[in-house]
Amino acid sequence: MDAKTGKRRDTVLLSLVLVALAFAVLVAERFPFRLDLTRDRAYSLSKVSKDLATNLPDRLRITYYRSPALAARHPGPGAIEDFLREFEALGRGRISVTFDNPDAKAGAVEALGIRPQSMQVVEKNERRVAVVYSGIVLEYRGRTESLPFVLGTEALEYDLVKAARRLVQDRKPLAALLVGDTDKSFENDYRSVKEALEASGWSVSPLVPGQEIPPGTDVLLVLGNSGIDDYAAYRIDAYLASGGNALFAVRGVDVEARETLSAHPLSNDAMLKALASYGVSLRPALLLDAASLTVPFQEMAQGGGLAVRYVRYPHWVVVRPENTDRAHPLTRSLAGLDLFWPSPLELAAPGGVKATPLIRTSANAWLQTKDFAIAPEESADYAKERDATAGRYLLAATLEGRLPMAYAGKPLPSREGAAPLPPLPAEAQASRILIVSSADFANDLMTMTDSLFNAAFVANGAEWLASGDELAALRARGGRDTRLARIDDPARRDLAVFSAYLVNLVLVPGGLALFGILRARNRRRAGKENAHEHSQGGSDR
Repeated sequence: MDAKTGKRRDTVLLSLVLVALAFAVLVAERFPFRLDLTRDRAYSLSKVSKDLATNLPDRLRITYYRSPALAARHPGPGAIEDFLREFEALGRGRISVTFDNPDAKAGAVEALGIRPQSMQVVEKNERRVAVVYSGIVLEYRGRTESLPFVLGTEALEYDLVKAARRLVQDRKPLAALLVGDTDKSFENDYRSVKEALEASGWSVSPLVPGQEIPPGTDVLLVLGNSGIDDYAAYRIDAYLASGGNALFAVRGVDVEARETLSAHPLSNDAMLKALASYGVSLRPALLLDAASLTVPFQEMAQGGGLAVRYVRYPHWVVVRPENTDRAHPLTRSLAGLDLFWPSPLELAAPGGVKATPLIRTSANAWLQTKDFAIAPEESADYAKERDATAGRYLLAATLEGRLPMAYAGKPLPSREGAAPLPPLPAEAQASRILIVSSADFANDLMTMTDSLFNAAFVANGAEWLASGDELAALRARGGRDTRLARIDDPARRDLAVFSAYLVNLVLVPGGLALFGILRARNRRRAGKENAHEHSQGGSDR
């Protein structure tokens, strides 16, 4: 083949490639698509969205209000626009999406629930604070729901689906929160959980033990158990028998932490006995784990006054993703979980009930079954039973099916001054429960350790209990524990810290300095050689 023919062939191939690229661009413009390579498909529309769009009885209108100043300076609004266009395409005419500039009608937009934010901008070398908007309003049959401020797509699909469901059903799902420990209160100890639930679209109704569970309750949260008697446990048993779903954050050992740190096992606990009849038992022991938090404790200094001492505290267990059920929607993308003074769970599900172990300790866990040492000054006694009880233990589980009624065939419990209890249903309906063996993991102790993903886990659990696997997976995906707490062994952690200092403070600066010295020396040597060659050339001439 001569050169002329080869050149003609190359020209034809180049033309075909250009035509193919132009065709691909046209197809992408007409039929947009997204390639999602994330582990949990965080940027792909789920089956939940597709089902919602297919089954909408009427048109859903979505308006995205975003300020041009924000869109010009942040990638979030552009990603949100792309996402909403894809969401609109699912509806095939049932969903319409419009984009609007709210800056000229701030009052009307804020009346719809859109929340302004302040942003620093620089224009013509002058710094100023601009008020910007990036919120979404959904409208359906004259009713509206708003997402007050959105700046990313990580949780956008879940928020849109939940808001659309509230509009279509014309109600918010109801979570009844029962505070089951006598030393806790809804107002003082569960603000984080309340905020997480409300941010996820729930109405939250507080309960005290023994109070009637409101009709229409979608999920019951039983947070604590030391103050639940048979009268209150019967109410819960009847709710589950009628097909209700519940999350239990319970304790096997009661811990006094308000004034002095002390602990004692719970005996004859009504809620724990009821749970055992369902197929899950909580041992009256404390679980300790090498995968744990470092906790600041105040103590008296030698010279007087208070001093803060940081203690590796194995009673506060850190849950790692590798110790969870990665197939379950609740733990598939678990961001993290910190359990305070947990106890070991044991499963013995009755026939027809599906039991799923959800979360376990690391392999370096052990128990305290007696002489509970939990104060920082007792750290020498933490590991007394370690050799005899070392192993991996269960921390959380789910049960699904027709649970046995704990009070079936027993006399109705009574309480002085309280209304008589109604009889149990003739037959138990299918229900779901989620059990976590730490009553304190759900209270505001989580704010002390930056463990707010605990509140997110409660909200995710409520979603799974009430709505099933798909929406719960959508709610949970994309989360990450960003804390630098991956190494449990103290010696390995110290080595990692030393290595980080060595690399960042010695090797990197030293390497750069050595590189500069060598480069300067090579340049001087090259300069001398050039000068020598130049002088030699002059001598030869």
